[in-house]
Amino acid sequence: MVSWGGGEKQKFVNKAFTFEGLFSYKDFFRILDVWLRDKFYDKFEKRNEEFVKPDGSKQIDIELTPWKKTTDYYKLTMKIEIIVSNLREVEIEQDGRKIRLQRGKIDAKIGGYLYVDYEGRWATPVQYFIRDIFDRYVNSRITKKYYDMAIDDVTDLYNTLTSYLNMYQYKMA
Repeated sequence: MVSWGGGEKQKFVNKAFTFEGLFSYKDFFRILDVWLRDKFYDKFEKRNEEFVKPDGSKQIDIELTPWKKTTDYYKLTMKIEIIVSNLREVEIEQDGRKIRLQRGKIDAKIGGYLYVDYEGRWATPVQYFIRDIFDRYVNSRITKKYYDMAIDDVTDLYNTLTSYLNMYQYKMA
C-alpha cells in the first residue's frame, strides 16, 4: 500500500500482452476509447509520444491513467501503457478492394489500482489507524467488492483488446 494524497493506493492486478501483425491503429484506439466510456472511466492521457525512425517506421509510446469514482471513499484507477513499434502503413486487398492498415508490434500493460480514502479525510495518524481497522474488519466486504470490480475491469479491457487483435488476424485470412 502506498500513501497518495492522504489516501492509500493499492495495486492488485497487472496484465500484459504482445501482438505483432496487421491491425488498424485507429480502430484499436477507438475500441479502447469506447470501452473506457462504456465503463464510465474518465480518460487522462499522461504521455503520448511519436517517434519517426530513419527507416520510415514509427514508434508510439502512450500512457493513460483512466479513473472513476465509485463512492466518496473509493476510486478505481488503471495505468495503461502501450508501445507500438515498427509501425508501417500497408495496403492489402480484401474482397476485391484495397484497405489501408498498419503493420507493427504492440506491447501493452494494464494495471489496476484501488484508492481508499482518496480525498484524504482520514489523514492524521490516529484517523489512519482507525480507518485501517475499520477497512479490515468492518468494511472488508465493501472493500472486496471494489477490489473485484477493478479486477473485472482490467480483465475485461485486456480481453476486449486481445480479442480484437486476434480476431483481426482471422478477418484478414
